Amino acid sequence: MVKNLPFMLKGDSPEKKLRLTLMIAGVSSIVAGIYMALLNLASGQDSIAFLYCLTTTLGFYTVIAAFYGNLNRNLYIITHALLFSIVLLFLLDNGHLAAKHSEYNYLIALTIGAALVLRQQSVYLSKLFPIICLMVYLFFISTGLTWQRGNFQLNIPQEPSFYIVNCLVPIVALLLTVFTSRGDYSETDLIKRELSYAIEKQQLDLYYQPQVDSEKRLIGFEALLRWKHPAKGFISPEVFIPVAEKSGLIIDIGKWVMERTLQQISDWDREHNLRDLVFSINISPLQLIHRDFTHDTLLTLSHYKIRPERLKFEITETTFIYDQKRIGDVINHFSQLGIKWAIDDFGVGYSSLKSISDFAIDDIKIDKSLIMQIFKNESSAIVVQKTIELSREMGIKVLAEGIESEEYFTYLRDKGCHLFQGYHFARPLPATDALAWIKKGSKMRSVE
Repeated sequence: MVKNLPFMLKGDSPEKKLRLTLMIAGVSSIVAGIYMALLNLASGQDSIAFLYCLTTTLGFYTVIAAFYGNLNRNLYIITHALLFSIVLLFLLDNGHLAAKHSEYNYLIALTIGAALVLRQQSVYLSKLFPIICLMVYLFFISTGLTWQRGNFQLNIPQEPSFYIVNCLVPIVALLLTVFTSRGDYSETDLIKRELSYAIEKQQLDLYYQPQVDSEKRLIGFEALLRWKHPAKGFISPEVFIPVAEKSGLIIDIGKWVMERTLQQISDWDREHNLRDLVFSINISPLQLIHRDFTHDTLLTLSHYKIRPERLKFEITETTFIYDQKRIGDVINHFSQLGIKWAIDDFGVGYSSLKSISDFAIDDIKIDKSLIMQIFKNESSAIVVQKTIELSREMGIKVLAEGIESEEYFTYLRDKGCHLFQGYHFARPLPATDALAWIKKGSKMRSVE
């Protein structure tokens, strides 16, 4: 856990930021709780010290929740436990009346923190809860309510209107600043917000690009995600995929792609004999290391009754900068079931040779940026040729993507490349057009 802490908290996904914030809040509660508990023990206030021990325990729970468990459920528990404990201490901790008003700053922190940090949570947590915290703050700052000697005691300022205005105006201004700052105005943020509704609005679709062998026979398809925005038309995956990965939406989108691909295979299987056609599915690094990936994938496979040998998971080399032990375990688990693994965009990423030697990789896809330079750049041609030779010696198949002419196909086939993909054979096709390719491939096999 300690070793992998930088990878768990590094990044810009909302979940990681939220967990980091929880850790900060938990550590703050622990530090303040221990200090106040010791201070009250020293002054003989044992019952109040016990209350601060409870807030310290809440701090430890918050830190633990930053790494484990259901984040949404923990958010409801932690936020309300913090509010309740703060109110309880306002009422009962009366041994430091001179510093009483400074304690109210904790409610300001909770109000602003909730409004800013929880902005992507439910309406209650993102909007109503900060308002509740603000109202509780204004109530205590204007009444000074405490519980002493078995009775509620008020400490209303002599000039309450002046006092309330001096508290209300800056706090409201600060809140409005927070709500303004947390607004999404950039093009990236607009895409992120609209992308979160794309699945629900059925704007996402899958296209299938054929993959062929050295005899140009269809051996499978790569499932490629497409987003058709109602106003902007087709948005390039190069635009929205990085946004999805940065925001964490790639987890839900990846799950949808897996479900939709297997559903499509099942539908085609009922009408056509697909035999050994293999379908490649791109897996995001965040999706691969997600705690539910293995369980959800196995459940979907079982539901659609798809043989694991029919699937190939494509990952990029950047995947291996994450928790390599966890990634290796996931790869090995699915490899034992029969699912193949391929490294996409091979040759332009992170530690290429190390990744194919350390993990159970079946195929590599040479990046099209290298393929397109083989006739223009001698170095690129050498890299491609040596990659093919090395892979063949290691028993790994090589797929060349970005094949745009017969010249490229012939050259790479003669060099020993196994599989091919590119516009020379077909562009990514909607499901109906991909079905035509399947029928075409079936006819070719029947003739043979």
